[in-house]
Amino acid sequence: MSNVNLKKVHDFWNSESCGERYASGESTSKKFLNEKITRYKLEPYIEKFANFPEFKSKDVLEIGVGFGCDHSQIALENPKSLTGIDLTERAIYNTQLRFKHLGLKSSLKVDNAEKLSFDDESFDTVYSWGVLHHSPDTEKCFEEVYRVLKPGGSAKIMIYHKFSPVGWMLWIKYGFLKFKPFLSQKSIYSDYLESPGTKAYTVEEAHNLTKSFSKKEIYVQLSFADLLEGNVGVRHSGLLLRLAKFLYPKVLIKLISNIFPIGLYLFIKVKK
Repeated sequence: MSNVNLKKVHDFWNSESCGERYASGESTSKKFLNEKITRYKLEPYIEKFANFPEFKSKDVLEIGVGFGCDHSQIALENPKSLTGIDLTERAIYNTQLRFKHLGLKSSLKVDNAEKLSFDDESFDTVYSWGVLHHSPDTEKCFEEVYRVLKPGGSAKIMIYHKFSPVGWMLWIKYGFLKFKPFLSQKSIYSDYLESPGTKAYTVEEAHNLTKSFSKKEIYVQLSFADLLEGNVGVRHSGLLLRLAKFLYPKVLIKLISNIFPIGLYLFIKVKK
């Protein structure tokens, strides 16, 4: 459990929803379209992992709707019911605006993933992309996912993986170059990646987080941030990043990832 309180996490993401920086354009339509194009261009593995058609005719909950892109893709598959929550008012507002523009429907509200306001066994499927590692009590979030799933229900969750080029690059910037070589990976992710208290897990730790589930599939994915493609998070920019992109051995990193499980993304598919 992180020592960072939930308000700090809320305030960080309420200043800019995940994906919002890609919403360029003068019109509302253009902003949402550009964000969607950029998101799935940078992260084509989202659609493969989510497999949105699987949500058809199911009671679905998304934890952490962000800018509403994945949530709208789920809605287009005609689920039996769709519910979306987020810790921040900004994310709910942006997603509501997106759904109004697209003519889609979802029950959207501000809620806390550590204490979901739903009855036991309410959903067939829970989906969450890059959210639960920001919560101070990620373990409690996984317990809540299990609680609200119906028997036989499934969850698809991405959290951050500890062994990643992103983590190593952050250590170089905030540890090595600042004469703090003993700065831990835990501190690196918590203090410098995104919102305060962000965590990253090993595959073994992910198995422990999901110990209550009957079936599991857990694997690592090299992310666009690991390859310095696009904007890296919401906190990093400037001359050093531009120089790193120019010198970065992208091909070598890809080759290494084919041999060793490195990458920022830890994909978790479980069944109750």
